[in-house]
Amino acid sequence: MHRRGGRRAYLRANWNRLKHARNRERKEIDKRQLMRKLGGYVVLILIMIILGYSLVSFGGQTLKIVGQSMEPTLQNGDLVLVNKARYLFHEPERFDLIAFKQREGDNSYYNVKRVIGLPGETVTIKDGHVFIDGAALSDLPFDENILTEGLALEGVTLEKGEYFVLGDNVNNSEDSRFANMGNILKNEILGKVTYRWLPKQNRGRL
Repeated sequence: MHRRGGRRAYLRANWNRLKHARNRERKEIDKRQLMRKLGGYVVLILIMIILGYSLVSFGGQTLKIVGQSMEPTLQNGDLVLVNKARYLFHEPERFDLIAFKQREGDNSYYNVKRVIGLPGETVTIKDGHVFIDGAALSDLPFDENILTEGLALEGVTLEKGEYFVLGDNVNNSEDSRFANMGNILKNEILGKVTYRWLPKQNRGRL
């Protein structure tokens, strides 16, 4: 009887030790799984941060139009989308709408104008019309005769990485004709304006 009781106690003790060992093993497994999950979440968060930064830095950005210099194409208060990646792989083309950084004293802000002259070209404004290397430029987005020639009266020759821009509201626009803006440098360009988001009734590609 004694032996049987001792054997039971021995088996029970072994069973308890095995049970505790299994519990410890399960806890270790659960702990490792939790750490793997947490590690996965950390990696996911880091990827999202990197993607978010890349999107802001190289993807798209919204910009609010201030002023009337781009009417009727863009109105004061319009919210547009700027494709910041476009000019990483392509050069700006004639008639592109570009957003660029403009400095005014110690301050800077983003402006939007239309590319008219490209690097290596000479832009002249005479008798109300635009000439590129002596040839009249057709298909301009505005029909008005240009009343103020500014710097382009004698011709503006563009160096490498320089662009001559005008506002679509050409007789109410401060642009490359004037010394306070002048030619736009490639490294000042934020990107290509491709889409109007607001107002909703005018939403669409540009």
